[in-house]
Amino acid sequence: MSVMTAPATIGGQTFNVPRPAYVDGNDAVVSLPSRALEYGQSYYVTVDAGAIVPPGGGSFAIADATTWRFDTADAGPSSVSSLEVALDGSGDFCSVQGALDAVPANNRDDVLITIQRGVHHGIVYFARKHNITLRGESRSGTVLSGTNNNNLNPSTRGRALVGADDVSGLVIENLTIHNLTPQGGSQAEALRLQGCDRCVVRDADILSLQDTLLWSGRIYAENCAISGNVDFVWGTGAAYFNRCEIKTVGRSGYNVQARNGASGYGYVFVDSRITSDAGITGSTLARIDVSQYPSSHVAYINCTLGSHISRAGWTITGGAPPRSLRFWEYQSRDTGGNLVDTSGRIAGSTQLSAEQAAMMRDPAVVLAGWDPRR
Repeated sequence: MSVMTAPATIGGQTFNVPRPAYVDGNDAVVSLPSRALEYGQSYYVTVDAGAIVPPGGGSFAIADATTWRFDTADAGPSSVSSLEVALDGSGDFCSVQGALDAVPANNRDDVLITIQRGVHHGIVYFARKHNITLRGESRSGTVLSGTNNNNLNPSTRGRALVGADDVSGLVIENLTIHNLTPQGGSQAEALRLQGCDRCVVRDADILSLQDTLLWSGRIYAENCAISGNVDFVWGTGAAYFNRCEIKTVGRSGYNVQARNGASGYGYVFVDSRITSDAGITGSTLARIDVSQYPSSHVAYINCTLGSHISRAGWTITGGAPPRSLRFWEYQSRDTGGNLVDTSGRIAGSTQLSAEQAAMMRDPAVVLAGWDPRR
């Protein structure tokens, strides 16, 4: 129990997970080996004296087979079309991962997974399972929380708290996803969606620091709050953000790094608020190395910008901005409702016309023919 990390198989992929035992607030969290508990069994828990020391000293111990005893369900659910996750054992599963594991590979039928209130600890990962809805009982009260980062699992595929590969029709709504990796703890996505086609994230809080979102595919976000500070929205696909808050926290940084090619659009923010913690200055709307990604596309349409956004507005490295670069903006306003003075914007960024802005407001244009509002 004293080791710093341990291997775990999650969704068919091996991860290094931090500390199999730790304290989070008033919870003592102990991670069991994957698939440790069988259906139709009785279990009891013992705790050695000195393993858990309460505040102020003393000891907490369980030595008998009756104090903490429980039964597992006789069998798994007969249908996976509607599943409930509850920490107290009142649902079909006690973990989000357990519910996802119950969905067959290459599933195409609609699946609703309802996640009850509480802090649900640990990494979540699944792949090639389609038409799943993850719905929290409470946006602030249903929290997927834990630590994962590039130091623990050094690859973009492995370092997110919640990750999905090669899925379609995914909906994530009415919950919070919080990667607890501290500042300087390496890249640590809260939500990674890659190869995610026709996916929706709405009414959700998504929190981390560096690289909060890695999204690639066709993804629509609505009424979400996304926090971070170093390229914390990034990826290679098309993503449309409607009425979202994009908040820089802790230190100055860059909102977006879009690595898309010339054949499609990238990250588009419409009617959204670009905010920050108090005292932050010198942040920019996006940055890109044009020697590697000369066709990067980021657009802000009728967004409200906080005073932390610099006059230059954007960061371009790797050479002079080519004509293929698409750093676009239309009628940005300050928090008082006044149009932002964009005369100091960096060369290579563009102020759109009303007609161009109207085109970017259409999700079907940005998302290659898919309109999630229909």
